[in-house]
Amino acid sequence: MQKILFRADAGYGIGYGHFIRTLALADMLKGDFDCIFYTSGPTPYQVAQMKGVCSFVVLEEKNKFHQFLDCLKGDEIVVLDNYFFTTDYQRRIKAKGCKLVCIDDLHDKHYLADLIINQAINVSIQDYSCESYTRFAFGLGYSLLRKPFFDACKIKEEEHPTKGKEKLDVVVAFGGSDYLDLTSKVITNIVGMDVINRITAIVGDAYSSEIMIKSPKVHYQKNLSAEDIANLFSISDIAILPASTIMNEALACGITIIGGYFVNNQESDYNAFNMANMIYGAGDFTEANALSRIKFLLNRISEKDGNTISSVIPFRFIELFKSL
Repeated sequence: MQKILFRADAGYGIGYGHFIRTLALADMLKGDFDCIFYTSGPTPYQVAQMKGVCSFVVLEEKNKFHQFLDCLKGDEIVVLDNYFFTTDYQRRIKAKGCKLVCIDDLHDKHYLADLIINQAINVSIQDYSCESYTRFAFGLGYSLLRKPFFDACKIKEEEHPTKGKEKLDVVVAFGGSDYLDLTSKVITNIVGMDVINRITAIVGDAYSSEIMIKSPKVHYQKNLSAEDIANLFSISDIAILPASTIMNEALACGITIIGGYFVNNQESDYNAFNMANMIYGAGDFTEANALSRIKFLLNRISEKDGNTISSVIPFRFIELFKSL
């Protein structure tokens, strides 16, 4: 069976998005390929997630780049996901004889990859410096989501349920680190609104109970599984999210999204989703007018946005990797 080696890290400085979406891809492909995940310094949460998908190898932080190269025999497909994999590092992988897949959302370097995956909706081939042989998988049709979100998507496709409420159940999620504590700022801004029934905040391990908002309307959830998040999106009305992987997961579940951004690499996706009317745009979450915009939108939203992510995406990825 053809081997695929997945290489992605997670942590406070880089977040968990690269790790989660790459592991999601491994989960889609594991039935047809021998999948092995390589990462450095995994937390117990990451270890548990990898164990549920495929075998994995823990790399030494100080020597992770060379150690991974030493693992390559030359007959593997290598999947890289992070901003620190340079053109020279890609060249060294290709020199081994491997097929190379890069998951990218910045297109800020020359790529030697055989395949580039970018789930943004506003990207084109012209945005990339790459080789003549490079193939592309662009847009929501190649969303890197975990299985529960495709399951939820399939249910939406088959049943098309509708629901209406006088008061809204809202999900707030700003990633595992949330170093700006946007969670508290948003909740404080909206908790007193009459239109709000319940607020569920998805937070990471390190989120302190001391900064949690004390209100019967507000509930905090830590270390949710993909299934838990998919279920939460499916039973809630609104999600307030940055333009990161979790926004794609929410789109798959069909929930209405108030979206924004708080770092530069989220702004492009935010603008694309907003211009395509796939989300209600709040803008830069670090600015005060974004909070006012959220309150305005919560008072105006009455219908869910359409679901544009298909449950057939995993099969699409299987065929794509087989063609490599």
